Amino acid sequence: MKFKFNHRNFRYLAVLVAFLLITISACRKELFTISTTDDVNITGYLEKNPEEFSLFLQILERSGTKSYLGAYGTYTLFTPNNSAVTSWLKDLNKSSVEQLSVAELKDVVRFHLLADTVATNRFTDGKIPQITMYGQYLLSGVTSQNGSSNYIINRQSLVLKSNVRLGNGIIHVLDRVLTPATKTLAETIEGNPRYSIFTAALKETGFFDSLNYAQANVPDTTRRFQSVILESDSAIRAAGFSSYAALKARLSRTGNPRSKLDSLWMYVAYHISPGASYTPDILSSPTITTLVPNEIITTKLSGTKILLNEDEFNGVLEPGVEINRGFSDITTANGVIHETRGFFRIKTRIPTAVFFDIGDQPELKARAAWRIPGQTISLIENGRFITSGIRGNVIPTTPVTYAASTLPIDAAGRSYANNDVIRFSMSTFTTARTLWIEFRTPILVKGKYMVWICFTQNGNGPNSQVAMNVGTNQEQVLPNLVNFSSNLQSSGVTQANAALPTTDGLMLTNGFKRYMATTADFSNGVPGRQPINTVNQWAVMVGRLAGVADIQTTSRHWLRITALDRNNNDNMNIDMIHFIPIGQDQNYPRFSPNGLIYSRP
Repeated sequence: MKFKFNHRNFRYLAVLVAFLLITISACRKELFTISTTDDVNITGYLEKNPEEFSLFLQILERSGTKSYLGAYGTYTLFTPNNSAVTSWLKDLNKSSVEQLSVAELKDVVRFHLLADTVATNRFTDGKIPQITMYGQYLLSGVTSQNGSSNYIINRQSLVLKSNVRLGNGIIHVLDRVLTPATKTLAETIEGNPRYSIFTAALKETGFFDSLNYAQANVPDTTRRFQSVILESDSAIRAAGFSSYAALKARLSRTGNPRSKLDSLWMYVAYHISPGASYTPDILSSPTITTLVPNEIITTKLSGTKILLNEDEFNGVLEPGVEINRGFSDITTANGVIHETRGFFRIKTRIPTAVFFDIGDQPELKARAAWRIPGQTISLIENGRFITSGIRGNVIPTTPVTYAASTLPIDAAGRSYANNDVIRFSMSTFTTARTLWIEFRTPILVKGKYMVWICFTQNGNGPNSQVAMNVGTNQEQVLPNLVNFSSNLQSSGVTQANAALPTTDGLMLTNGFKRYMATTADFSNGVPGRQPINTVNQWAVMVGRLAGVADIQTTSRHWLRITALDRNNNDNMNIDMIHFIPIGQDQNYPRFSPNGLIYSRP
C-alpha cells in the first residue's frame, strides 16, 4: 500500500521530530543533582541570595558579565561566597571590588566559569574535563576535614555547596576565590630549587625559551599547552650525574646541545609532550607522545602507582619509573608539570620478533576458565567487549568467544598454540556480525615487520583486509587479502609434496607458512602435534602473510581485520599474529598446544 505524503502528515511528522529532539536533549542532561531551584538563571539565583553572593555580584556588575550570565546558555560557575571574596580582597590589600580594574575582574569571572554544565559526578582526581573560559584547566580532588569529605578545587578551595541546578547551568559554591597560574612552564621549573639541573638542560638545549611563552603569544598554536615530565636533582644524582656538567658530558655527543642530533637535546625533548596531560589523561592512554620524532613514553598503572616505560618484551620485564604524585599535576600558565621518582631517557631498542597469542588478554587471564580445557569465555558481556585489547565496530548478537580446546589436536587436525583460540563471525551481510575487529598488539619496536595472521581454515571464512595503526595519522593497509576459507594448499603445495624439505620455502614465496610445530619438529625430544602426512589435516593451520608493516613509533598498535564478503555465516578462528622483522627467520619458531616452542632444527 502506498503512503501519500500531505501537509497534515508533514505537521504530524514535525511535531514528532520536535518531541524526539526535546526528549533526546533531556536525556543528555546530567541527572546528578543535589540542590534544585526555580530561578531561571545564574544571575537571578545570586541576586536572590545576597547574604552569600552580594560581593561576587559586584564583580559581575563591574566586569560587565552580569547580563551574560543572565542569558540563555549552559554554564558552570564556581562561585566564591562573600567570605571568600572578602579574604581575597584582603590578600590583595584591597578594601573593595571597585579598587580592581574591569580587565582584572573579567579574568576572575572567566577563571571561575565553564562553557558547559559539569556536575560533581564528572569530577575526577585530576583536571575537570571542560577548560575554563580563562583558558586554564581546574583541578578537582577530595579532601577529608573534621571527619567529612569535601571536593577541593585547585588544591585551594573547598566546595561548600554543589550541583545547584539553574535554568542556564550549575553553580558550585566555594570558600575561596580561585587564582590562575601566572608563571610559564619555564618560570615555574626555574623557580623550584628541586630542578636546577633540569633547568640548566632546558636553557642549553633551547627549550627554556619555547616553554616560556604566555598562551596568547605562542607562535605554534599546536603547542599552546605542553606537559613536562622531569626529574628532581636528587633523582638525577642518584642515576650517577652529580651535576649538570656531568649530565652534559655524558649525553652531549655533538658538543651542540641545540642540535636535534644531540643526545642531550633528545633527552630534554623526550621529557616534553604537546597538550596539557594531567594524571587522568596519562592513565587513559597507553602512550605519551614526546617532542622526539617517533619516540613515545609508555604508561602503566600498577596498583596505585603510575609507571612510565615499564614494558615487557617477549617475557622480559624492563622496569620503569614511577610518577611522584605529590609533585605532579602542577598547573602553569601554559601547561602542566609532573615529576618522576627516577631518571629516564629514550630506550635504545632494535626491532624484535613478537609472536602474539591473541588469548593473552589480561581480562581473560583473570578468569578462572582461562586455558582450562573445554572452557569458553564470552568476550561480550552486558553489551560490551570485556577486553581492552579486542574491539569491534558493533556489539554483534552472534557470539565472540575465547575457547580452550579439550584435545591437543582434534579430528580435523586443528591444534592451537597454547590450546586456545578466539572464535567469532564477521560479515558485511548483517549487523548481527561485526564488520571489522581490532586487536591491540604487544609493544612493537619501530621498524619494518612481516605480519602473519595465524588461523584455522574454515570453509565459511570470509575474505578480509588487514590494516594497522603504525604510529602516524594515516593507517597502513597491508596489500595481501587474508581468506579465512583458504588452507596451506592455497600456496601451491599439495599433499604429495607436503613433507618435502623444500616445501617451507615454496609456501613462504607465496605468502604462507606453517606456524604450528609439525610431527617432524622436535623440542627437547618432544615432537610437534601438527600432522605432516595426514590427508586433509596437515594444511588446516594457516599462517598467511598480510604484508609488511612499517611501524613508526615504539608502542602498542591496533591491527584491524575487515570483512569483504557478504556471506551469512563467515566464521573465523584466529589463534596468533606474528610480527617478524624483515630479514629474520619467518618460518621459526613454531608453536604447540602444550606451550612448547620449537626452534629451527
